[in-house]
Amino acid sequence: MKRYFALSCCLLIFAFTTQAPKSADQRLVTRYGRPGEQGAVWSDSQLGRVAHDIDRILTQRSLRSAHLGFVAAAAGQGQVIYARNAGEQFMPASNLKLLTGSAAFARLGTAFAFATLVLSDGRNLYLRGGGDPLLRARDLQDAARAVAASAVGHVNGVLFTDVSRYDDRPYAPGWSWDDLPYSYAPPVSALNLEENAIHVFVSPGAAAGTPARARIEPAYAADWVDNQVVTGPRLSNDTSDVERFFEDWKTVVLVGSYPLGAKESEDLMPAVADPAHYAGQAFLAALQADGVSVDGGIQAGKAPSDARVLWEHTSEPFPQLLEDFWWPSDNLMGEVLLKELGALHASRGSAAGGIAVENEYLRSIGVDPRSASIADGSGLSSYDRLTPAALVAILQADWKSPYREAVIDALPLAGVRGTLKDSFVGTSAEKNVFAKTGSLSHVRAISGYLRTRRHGTVVFSLMVDDWTGDASALDSIRAALLSRIITD
Repeated sequence: MKRYFALSCCLLIFAFTTQAPKSADQRLVTRYGRPGEQGAVWSDSQLGRVAHDIDRILTQRSLRSAHLGFVAAAAGQGQVIYARNAGEQFMPASNLKLLTGSAAFARLGTAFAFATLVLSDGRNLYLRGGGDPLLRARDLQDAARAVAASAVGHVNGVLFTDVSRYDDRPYAPGWSWDDLPYSYAPPVSALNLEENAIHVFVSPGAAAGTPARARIEPAYAADWVDNQVVTGPRLSNDTSDVERFFEDWKTVVLVGSYPLGAKESEDLMPAVADPAHYAGQAFLAALQADGVSVDGGIQAGKAPSDARVLWEHTSEPFPQLLEDFWWPSDNLMGEVLLKELGALHASRGSAAGGIAVENEYLRSIGVDPRSASIADGSGLSSYDRLTPAALVAILQADWKSPYREAVIDALPLAGVRGTLKDSFVGTSAEKNVFAKTGSLSHVRAISGYLRTRRHGTVVFSLMVDDWTGDASALDSIRAALLSRIITD
């Protein structure tokens, strides 16, 4: 059973799970501070001892079949502390988000925010997407109230969903087919809602062998779900899962069995097949709740250039967007940022255009783009490749940039926040590793900054692929390696 549980968000009029929207907690930024620049230069004898100890750590049995690269260097000055396979290519997994986020910060600027519009041409309404991956249903409720307040009580035309800002490629090359039903690999659109996922909860039927029940939110999404889950015997395994089949791609199929007498399941959170239509449905329902009727239903279409703006919603600006991107490792955010980079030099944003901008960014910081292979913005693609040296160069560029503090604040912190919240607890690495993690099958990566006791800040990248060992053993190796540098 393969599941990924993300944060669900409130959607009041559609009875969504009432949890707060995902957003970085600023208290976790101010309380633990940032790594400092000042520190003693590493002496040759210190470097020798560190290299000896790291070599010993990296010879452990659980790593013998793995391809491993590790680079550590003093922040700013660049003194190399350790390097192994620094220029070799690895699958970066979500460490690719360091490139996506850093290039976006450098090229889009600190004032950048996504914008979503509602427009009218006098007959039709247009919901124009600007790529916002964190657009919520409550935002569309605000939009509906704005339409009603503008004295539009009846639309005798159509509600059009406008996705013209980006190209129409929903998935990147190299994404695993197995991932596509799930909320962590949703289709990418210029018009997104609730991170392009619906909410599904399974409970048992009255007896073993009878159909299990599925509670689906929002209710209208039940039309997109085929529930084939059966009730299993009491105390049997929960094998309920979600699938999607090529011949009927828009339908989410619930499969497996759910044990008799069990409580309702956690949220399966399947991805929707058509994000723009999903947003259109939510907006149409919000309009109807505010007394605005629409005769022509929902269609896809581009707003005319002279359409009048009735409502505009802007997302958080970029420093906060970066935290919402890196702390939870948001894949959808990575893909829309890549397409937004592509929109800098074209009428429509595309991944290909964004990759061209990222290659230019790599050149600007001294990295040969030929050393990288970029297929997407999130790191989900099996075609992505980066070197540990390239990741250290990206982090060094961030360290030297005017937005250093924003970058550090956006990184997970060991034992405190983001994807490192439960990592390295009880070791010297706790509260001293500011880093982005990455995980795929047989791949683990972590890159970021170390707050050392005597030597200031160290930039590092540890990449492992072709790895088949035990996850807890690798976690212990990473903790020991990073702690050795921190405590020198």
